[in-house]
Amino acid sequence: MLPSKNRLRHGFDNIYKGKQKISNPYFILFYKENSLKHSRFGFVIRKKLGKAHLRNKVKRRFRFVIRENLSEIKTGFDFIFLVNHNLKDQWKEITFEDIKENIINILKKVDKL
Repeated sequence: MLPSKNRLRHGFDNIYKGKQKISNPYFILFYKENSLKHSRFGFVIRKKLGKAHLRNKVKRRFRFVIRENLSEIKTGFDFIFLVNHNLKDQWKEITFEDIKENIINILKKVDKL
């Protein structure tokens, strides 16, 4: 689990409106600078993706990758990962390594890793 100081609990609308986003086939990453000395992360997985056990599995994998790389991620930003629900049937076959690789690549693209 992510430390509580790194969890984004509210203010998602401000980050969505920030217009800083980048996407790949698995998710869209929204990010915005905050005035804190640490980064916070939020994960949005819509019900259209599938049943609760699948949504929770995907969310756990995202959190694990972030927690594993937390020391390398630049501080002072809020991040929201919006998972692509159009891949509904494919999420069952997507491996942990695929998710990890895509998260790391997208963070490098926006120069936050």
